[in-house]
Amino acid sequence: MEFLYTRQQMEGFKGYQHRVKIGNWSEDMELEAAKLKDYLLKKERGELASTRADQRFAHSLKPATLQPRYDDSLLHFGDIVMLFNQATDGCLACDPQDSLPDESFAATSTWYTEPCSRNTFQITKWTGKGDMKDAMFDFRDDVVHFGQKIQIRCNSALLPSQPFLVSMPKTITSFSRYSRNQEVALRAREDYSTVWEVQYLDPQYKMEMEGQAVPTNAPVALMHCGTHQHLASDVVKYPNDFGTEYESFCKTFNEIQKSQMGQRERKILGECNRWCFVNGIPGGPDGGAGGAGG
Repeated sequence: MEFLYTRQQMEGFKGYQHRVKIGNWSEDMELEAAKLKDYLLKKERGELASTRADQRFAHSLKPATLQPRYDDSLLHFGDIVMLFNQATDGCLACDPQDSLPDESFAATSTWYTEPCSRNTFQITKWTGKGDMKDAMFDFRDDVVHFGQKIQIRCNSALLPSQPFLVSMPKTITSFSRYSRNQEVALRAREDYSTVWEVQYLDPQYKMEMEGQAVPTNAPVALMHCGTHQHLASDVVKYPNDFGTEYESFCKTFNEIQKSQMGQRERKILGECNRWCFVNGIPGGPDGGAGGAGG
């Protein structure tokens, strides 16, 4: 009995090609021709995995323009801004392809600090039901004030639906991927879990600062109104398609500072909770609007 295949081929060896005319070389030749035809067709249609990845990166990293409404070094509703974190020396970013439960996607702190679609956000006002603190202030202007409730939305250049920055209470099934803290993500559905409050860093002057305008390019804190935990980011590596970034989550970090004799020790929020609204890049085309020098 004559064997049409070598012993190596019958054991799964794929070293022989159809050019050597060993085994079922005619079928191998037709199979390679079909693979080449399918590859050229996908390349023409832009359906190759590499092509889709290039298109995704080009869309997510498309340069964005920071848009302050006024040149007064204050944060206004409707501004397109970046949120820099002091602990990671990076800025808040989102990745729509990194899916999370409840129809949400991941938010990280990225080292890529040039304004682009994925790391710029729009500040909007929360118009839903508030609490007793909201009745104390009647803000009629479009300036963001300390103690006022806001929403942070994704740039429309990345996603036209502009999902909201959201956080949910930590449970045994819902927590951040690596640090196991309270998860932070972006989601299209709007409810009270998308509401944040801008707070002054030093609790000793927190009450005095409520109602004052929020400056840009100055450290502030962002408290999640649903859980009363502060937005944070730490040097916890978060690998994704854009490289190794840092995880964003909700947790309140306190640093104890010694005070003068006869006074109680006071606590101030740690570096992980310190964020900065940036609406202009120093030396860039946006540097003169709103505040690179604020």
